[in-house]
Amino acid sequence: MQPDLRLVVTDMDGTLLDAERRLPPGFPDAVRALAARGVRWAIASGRQLANLRDRFAPLGLPLDIIAENGALAWADGADAPFFEDLTPAAFFRPVLEAALQTPGATPVLCGAGQAWVHDAHPESLPGVGLYFARTALWHDLGDVLAHDVCKVAVYHPRAAEALLPRLAPLATPERRVIHSGPEWVDVQHARIDKARALAALLARHGLRPDQAIVFGDYLNDVGMIALTPNGVAMANALPEVKARAAAVAPPNTQDGILRHLRAIGLL
Repeated sequence: MQPDLRLVVTDMDGTLLDAERRLPPGFPDAVRALAARGVRWAIASGRQLANLRDRFAPLGLPLDIIAENGALAWADGADAPFFEDLTPAAFFRPVLEAALQTPGATPVLCGAGQAWVHDAHPESLPGVGLYFARTALWHDLGDVLAHDVCKVAVYHPRAAEALLPRLAPLATPERRVIHSGPEWVDVQHARIDKARALAALLARHGLRPDQAIVFGDYLNDVGMIALTPNGVAMANALPEVKARAAAVAPPNTQDGILRHLRAIGLL
């Protein structure tokens, strides 16, 4: 029996976007076609909310957004997030100190309205800027520890080998360290997860988890993929993500999401 799907949820990088960070050519038409049939589309990303809203605003599409790995959720047409879960920046002090001692690393404190980017590596700022639309620079820890933030994201061009070994040992029962992309390690309070924000989004729309189909590729997607019986890993996803998914879609470089939605008859 075909599931009664009412919400499509997609990660961005490595999932919806191709290798050049482009949207699938048929994406706007797909979102509009599903909306006409009462099926919503939500973007669920580790990116900044302002970055995501700026990226999609010119398309004029009815999209909901989960941002900052689930620390924020915003519904289409709203003036402000309906879900927000912030943590004092001082909670992340050991992580920030370790990042500042890692050659080539750029720590970013991700607030609800803007991000604070460390200024030591100007050559990294263009790469960081792909994910953050509202930023300010910082240099000394004392300048930022008073803020409340969604997470700390640390950029390094070789995150897995140069950064993750330094940050992974700082994980605690309350502090989660996530390899969230080839150049990024995210650190958040353990209660923060895309799945928690997705649950809030489902409740807002009066939907059940089995009415959502969720696509992802990296470890920060595992929680929301496991939340629904319709979790889908991309063919390019990490093995740990595929192990938790009910199905595998073609890779992000081959229009995988739209191809999967067509294959199951939703498009």
